[in-house]
Amino acid sequence: MDFVDLTPIVLTHTPLGTRGSTPRIHDWQLDWKKLACLIDDNQDVMTQVEAGLAEDWLNTHGTIWDNVQGYHRYPNDRREFDDTVFWAASTWATPAIVVTFHNELSRAFSCYRLGSDPDFHYLGPLGNAY
Repeated sequence: MDFVDLTPIVLTHTPLGTRGSTPRIHDWQLDWKKLACLIDDNQDVMTQVEAGLAEDWLNTHGTIWDNVQGYHRYPNDRREFDDTVFWAASTWATPAIVVTFHNELSRAFSCYRLGSDPDFHYLGPLGNAY
């Protein structure tokens, strides 16, 4: 998979205190297969990949993979806190990723499919991506 297969997206922030009941617009979840394929095919040009919700990036993103640790083992889990807390599904926002490249440039892309599963499935049964 290449970056041209992804749709660039603009990240925004929902200020604290403005969260009310949001309308149900869709059921979108992070596309773990697409994300794992992207990481597998492009590790030589990336330093980090983060995931979260594009419309509230500052409150919902976390590191999924980096070129030092690889896949972060327990995102959203207190067993091994590594500063990786992210939202992977939404009924109103767009699941997205931010890729940081070796030249320190970062790009944001939407990366979702239909679904409402907020869990992380990229590790597989033995800690490997799909």
